[in-house]
Amino acid sequence: MHRLLFALAAAAALPAAATAQQVFYTFTSGPAGDGFLWPASPTGLLPEGYAYLTPDGVDIYNYSGNNLFFDDNYQVAGNAFGIDADAMWGNPYSGSVDIYLSGLDTQSVEFNFAQSVGGEPFQTNDYIDIYIEDSEGRQAYYSAYLGNTFTGLGGFDGYSDTVQFDTSFLYDEFENVDGGPLIDIDYFYIELYSLDNSFEPAEFAIDNFSLDGGSGNGGSGLFPSVNDGQFDVTGSTLGANSLRGTGTFSRGVEVTNSAPTGTTFSIELLPGGDLTSDSPPSGQAIDAGESLFSPDVALVDRSLPSGKYQSDFRVINEGDPSDPDDVATLSVDLYDSESLSGNFAGVEVAAAEMVTLSNAAAPAEGFRAAVKVIGSQTSGPFTVDGFANEQRLLDGDSIQATATFMRFGRLSGPHTGSYTVSLEQTAYIVNDQVDFETFLANAESVPDVSWTLNYALADTTTDSVSVASGSAFAETVGVNSAEVAATLIDGVSSADQSVSMQFVADPSPASADILGVPVELAFGGGGGDLYVQQFTYDELLLAGDADESDLRLLWYDAVAGEWALAVDGNSAGTPSFFAGSWEEYLAGPGGGALGAGDLGAYGVDAANNHVWAALDHASLFAVGVLSAPSPLAGDYNQDGVVNAADYTVWRDNQGTSVVLPNDATPGTVTTADYDVWLANYGAGVAGASSRQAVPEPTSILSMAVLLVLALGTPGLFRSNKTQWDGTIPL
Repeated sequence: MHRLLFALAAAAALPAAATAQQVFYTFTSGPAGDGFLWPASPTGLLPEGYAYLTPDGVDIYNYSGNNLFFDDNYQVAGNAFGIDADAMWGNPYSGSVDIYLSGLDTQSVEFNFAQSVGGEPFQTNDYIDIYIEDSEGRQAYYSAYLGNTFTGLGGFDGYSDTVQFDTSFLYDEFENVDGGPLIDIDYFYIELYSLDNSFEPAEFAIDNFSLDGGSGNGGSGLFPSVNDGQFDVTGSTLGANSLRGTGTFSRGVEVTNSAPTGTTFSIELLPGGDLTSDSPPSGQAIDAGESLFSPDVALVDRSLPSGKYQSDFRVINEGDPSDPDDVATLSVDLYDSESLSGNFAGVEVAAAEMVTLSNAAAPAEGFRAAVKVIGSQTSGPFTVDGFANEQRLLDGDSIQATATFMRFGRLSGPHTGSYTVSLEQTAYIVNDQVDFETFLANAESVPDVSWTLNYALADTTTDSVSVASGSAFAETVGVNSAEVAATLIDGVSSADQSVSMQFVADPSPASADILGVPVELAFGGGGGDLYVQQFTYDELLLAGDADESDLRLLWYDAVAGEWALAVDGNSAGTPSFFAGSWEEYLAGPGGGALGAGDLGAYGVDAANNHVWAALDHASLFAVGVLSAPSPLAGDYNQDGVVNAADYTVWRDNQGTSVVLPNDATPGTVTTADYDVWLANYGAGVAGASSRQAVPEPTSILSMAVLLVLALGTPGLFRSNKTQWDGTIPL
């Protein structure tokens, strides 16, 4: 149901002016009219669903289904009794049109009303029904007869009249409370059934709107104002807010001269109020059309208890005694500082405990400052969702946020982090009619508040997940123990598939020094996908003089039966080591995003206890150091094979103190080193099993004899790459 809504706001709800003792609107803008600017037609009109708050606290909501205007461009309403010059009017499209006023301590309402519908069979009704409710929930209906006719839309009769109702004859008809009289008119709306149509044009208008006998701004040439004279605030309350503390808080008053000539004025603080006179102006000159602000009219002691302090003041036109004095009210709300509490000492994330921040309630008859979030920061393996920037915490309220532990890639055991929120002190005006932030004078800085986040991570020995085609692998699957944790940190799935990880036993303890337990990784449909795997390790597991920089992500080569670099199992790519994290690699040589050119990249991030590698195969993986190969006795030239070339090295150094590589008998090179060479001849070559006769180095002559035999006896030594070829260099 479409409606046009008016609300009378409470005095405490307004930043500059509150509900007047009396209100009268002709819907004409400016000092010569209602003392402020109504939304200007046609560009500044009030659209459907929008609201406008007057300086007096009348809140207007338009639910008419069409625009609402504040001018004299209506079609036929000017023919009606009581509607002249500017008015509030509209042409509703469909449904009902309601006029709703909400306020405090209003006892009577009066306005001129006209309505017209343009044709058969939708003749205009000669009455309107009004629903009324007081501040305690008592409800009443009032039917107002419209006794005057006028020429309306399409030449059909329209109806108009003055509508008046007050609490003297309104009772709780529905006995929602006690069946007694209404104590005030908190709000009302007008049901306009005759305008509820979709086939013929309709029009309504309201003019000369009065609350509690108000009759305009009195035509005063000199008046208290706000916004450089746009709003006459005679009879209104000028509110302000200040934090309690030491010293005083001063209030000023703006005065506007709308007369065609200059004058002088004074401001007088009336007795009986809470404020103290400061330095109000006396004999102050003011030109025609000028607005002057006097900053030190009254003051309040900031050490007083929080609460509302106010005094009336009078503006006196000294140069024109015929101009009536204007009276308004200065009000100061003193606020206590915020009083924050929360579970700062520890949030047990595993137990789903929320991050909580509370602000104590304001004292009775007092006020307490609010705070709003202006920033936040999280440390450790946690995320916190819930405290957005600009989120507010009013007095007596609590706000909560959800902390989440990021388990992937974390070692089992206790984890600690923190969540820190930066706050700003402020104040809000919140009631049934308004809800907005207001200026708080003398506001102070608020220290950051921090929570300790705790999580005890248990072992996860096996894990699996379904990954959709095109979805990222990062932090979808992982296993962890107190020694190692494994997860995927980059890559995209090429198919809908399952991905699994589990801890398994080390199949080849001798080929590498493994930290913790190996992890078996399996893909269920995306074989060959490019991805990045990362292991986290406990550096305290490093044995002996091993260094973190020696650690590598390893792959178990089932064919060779031993551990190797994980990148050696890739289908392509050149192994390339990077000292740093995967993120640092991407920011540097990786070019910003994982691609085919990164296949084979691997690294160690010692600062964060991570090893990683870019891979395209699934297998058994671990973090560790490959075992160094055992020295090959007799391999004097270190080519991995014991053969005749090693004999040459021995021969050339016989009798010297040179230390031969892989020398099992260090010291002078002697025939003992020859014996070692002879005993290991053929080692290092797969398949070596037999050895032909090898000469003893008794003399050069014996070597020559053997050489002659070799040249004269074909086939004496069979050529075999795994066996000495029978040649003895001289």
